[in-house]
Amino acid sequence: MRRPRDLPPLPEGVPRTPAHRVANALNSTAIHALRHARVEDRRSGLTPERLSLLSVLVYGGPTAMSALAAAEQLTPQAITRSVTALEHDGLVERSASERDRRQVVVAATPAGVRLLEAGRRARIDRLAEALESLDRKELADVDRALALVRRALRGGP
Repeated sequence: MRRPRDLPPLPEGVPRTPAHRVANALNSTAIHALRHARVEDRRSGLTPERLSLLSVLVYGGPTAMSALAAAEQLTPQAITRSVTALEHDGLVERSASERDRRQVVVAATPAGVRLLEAGRRARIDRLAEALESLDRKELADVDRALALVRRALRGGP
């Protein structure tokens, strides 16, 4: 895999403010980190789309089909195909909503949770391996920077 050397320049028309320069660096770094980590996702045997869908269910809990389609930005037909494939693999199960029996709710099965958590562990291990070249102070700096980014994305202190 190719390693990033430099950051791409800010696109034409984007202001040259400190926030925009940092946002450019964050965007590029996040993409490279995800590419580095997602190599492990291939071992799951699932497509990236199905892994994303399973992640929504594992970390968000049982979800209505319509909400899944919205979360994953898929058509109802596409979400039905993905859910059917995950159901066939024993990773999710459907049931009628207790509030509205006409609505279908999808939940991850224990096998789905295990598969997703195994993949998450592998991605974390892969990223940790890359971070091992940093010393303790540098790791602490990265940790603090990530906390600041999370705070900014939440929109407050």
